[in-house]
Amino acid sequence: MDNPLTAEQLAQVPQIAHDIWEVAFGDDAFTKGYTDEEVLSKLREFSDKALAWDTMYEDHQEPAVMENDTQENYEMREKMDNYLDHAEYENNLDLGEENAEEI
Repeated sequence: MDNPLTAEQLAQVPQIAHDIWEVAFGDDAFTKGYTDEEVLSKLREFSDKALAWDTMYEDHQEPAVMENDTQENYEMREKMDNYLDHAEYENNLDLGEENAEEI
């Protein structure tokens, strides 16, 4: 994908646009020529997955009465918490936080 913008035009693009492109496609994504439609499609994909994750996460939360908890739900909560911890660690690295605690 070739970048259709000149260096001068690229310098005038607001930082938020660069940030949005990087959320969708990673470092320097804005300079790689992704279209608005591609970025929006990727962000919607992330949103759909996040909604599915949130729904699943809520379905496995601790019940109000502990006797109603199951081993399967407990194990799923542990696994999901580990995934969330790992994602947070990776995000902190992406943000350049040198003191990110490894999980």
